[in-house]
Amino acid sequence: MNKLRIGGIMVAAAAMVAMAGSPASAGTSVSSWGQSVRSNCDNSSKGTFDDDGEHFYLTDLCADSMSAVMKVDVAPYQSGGGYDFTIWNSNTAGSTVDVNKSYAEGTGVCIQAGLGESSSGEWGGWGYWTCGVA
Repeated sequence: MNKLRIGGIMVAAAAMVAMAGSPASAGTSVSSWGQSVRSNCDNSSKGTFDDDGEHFYLTDLCADSMSAVMKVDVAPYQSGGGYDFTIWNSNTAGSTVDVNKSYAEGTGVCIQAGLGESSSGEWGGWGYWTCGVA
């Protein structure tokens, strides 16, 4: 074989070894937006699952005297519309709550943002369920 071909093979082999030694990252971050009850707000809330560190962020987007709320369902998923836990943000509009969890890589996580009254537990205005992977 000529020297150029041997050099090319060595570079390709070195690249494959480097890639094999790097950790895999198969996670997926997702967001869900809650519906607004006020005409001057596009959305009431924004819920986000960030696969980098398994953070849940819940932002209140509208000064509507309501709290932002997010349902979270972690695999194995609940049946019949169930979920594993909720996150509430009862702070002022524009504020964000950060909840950090820890899941095994590859675990499915679904979120749904909405609005509600945290003191009574009444809620609604749900956006779509969106699902990511830790």
